[in-house]
Amino acid sequence: MRQVLTIAILALTALGLFAAWMHPAVIDPRNVGWLLDGHDRGQSTIGLAAYLGGGGWPSLHNPLLSAPEGTSLLLTDSIPLLGLILGPFAPWLRGMQFIGPWLFACVALQLGFAWALVRPDAPDALSGWFGAVLLAAMPMLFNRYGHASLCAQWLILWALWIYVAPHRAERPLWWMAVLGVAALVHSYLLLMVGTIWAGWLLQRLAGGPRLRTVVEAAATTGFVTLLLAGQGVFGGGFESTGTYGAFPMALDAWWNPANPGYSALMPSSPEDHGRGYEGLQYLGAGLIAVALIALATRRGAVGRLAWLLPGFAVLALIAVGPQPLFWGEPVATLHLPPWLIDALDPVRAAGRLFWPATYTVAYAAIISVMALNRATLMLAAAAALQAVDLAPMLAAIRTTSARAEDRTVFTRTRDPRWPRLIETAQRIDFTPADPFVDLQLMEEITWRAVAAKRPVGFTYTARLSAATRRRLASERAAFERGEVARDHLLVVQDGKLPRALRRRALRIDGATLIAPAPRR
Repeated sequence: MRQVLTIAILALTALGLFAAWMHPAVIDPRNVGWLLDGHDRGQSTIGLAAYLGGGGWPSLHNPLLSAPEGTSLLLTDSIPLLGLILGPFAPWLRGMQFIGPWLFACVALQLGFAWALVRPDAPDALSGWFGAVLLAAMPMLFNRYGHASLCAQWLILWALWIYVAPHRAERPLWWMAVLGVAALVHSYLLLMVGTIWAGWLLQRLAGGPRLRTVVEAAATTGFVTLLLAGQGVFGGGFESTGTYGAFPMALDAWWNPANPGYSALMPSSPEDHGRGYEGLQYLGAGLIAVALIALATRRGAVGRLAWLLPGFAVLALIAVGPQPLFWGEPVATLHLPPWLIDALDPVRAAGRLFWPATYTVAYAAIISVMALNRATLMLAAAAALQAVDLAPMLAAIRTTSARAEDRTVFTRTRDPRWPRLIETAQRIDFTPADPFVDLQLMEEITWRAVAAKRPVGFTYTARLSAATRRRLASERAAFERGEVARDHLLVVQDGKLPRALRRRALRIDGATLIAPAPRR
């Protein structure tokens, strides 16, 4: 009975946290329009819908997007794990979105693993509840509302839960499970979870070489490598963007919100895209207070976490990057050679890499305070302080899902001619191949195309394969000569047409189109 009551209280708490973060209407899979707003989460939705409509299951290849080569679910941030789970039911899921339900699942799993982590050290259930809420309701989670896959920060807590209990950590199947799931969610999360696993391996090997540990590590690495290979991570000829260092973590990230409107209690430096989003590691006023108490008292069994420090040091070095920042200003600049910038391009959004260290600091601080007298009172005060401090952040983020109240799907492509244009086209193309000209328009047209099971030649992905880059360059050159495939619908994103195509141009809802030629 007590266990049922605990689960019920945690479920209600998860609902409360989610409702403070997102409009509850986003959970409805039939509610799609709020996602097609020109942000990354819209492309995540489109990628999964295209995969389910393309009939590729159980492969993780997505044939409808970046056609005819196709792309990977991983490269559209569409959560391959969901693709594998939902694939067998694809015929019944047409026109649905699963980002909203996934976000709620992330909050619930985050709270569940936070509870599992702190409860063994809590003097009573109430202090455990306050500690779990503090560990679950992290600003880094709420701040990732635009990247649904990166809201799976419960993977970090799951890995920590394995690490802190030797009877779990010594079983390689636990590590295979968390690393395998991370590989099917997002490559950055895989790297973070892998760092915690590396800390455990380091601890095991410190006592002397163990053949069993080496064999288990090799088997786990092989398993994860196969999962990545199945998603097309290797051999795609992906280009470096040359942007490593543009999205760093600041040296004062734990106490600097880097978004002036996010904190009610702590001062903030001006926001910029690098530190205010990718590099946000803000703890919140409540957790900062808990961390300061823990530092002053030095209680709690946190010595077991020391083996994580070498891996966290590497992550910190990459996250801070070549230009360390403090209060929004660079304190030094290191000029990296181009080959090193290219080598680090797979982790160019480096500021987020320090999340496992931040979660570990929060966890260590919470269980240290739990070892003190009046722990429940202190944690309750910290939770209240955290709620007050983060209220502006939650209010600002919640407005981004307010459109879910209106069930309208299309706001940019309302013209009744769109369905017929798309159905008569053998493929939908965009030129120039740039997702940032008008991403909302691109998302609405692509959603229409996916619903009609029409392939799309260009889509917004994290990386373009070499084959896709060559094709797009060839198609652009042909367009500039006035040559367009007769059976394709071409969206000219910048409205600039070569003279030979101007007579065929069509304007609908502010978009410039070259419609498919009538069939002979």
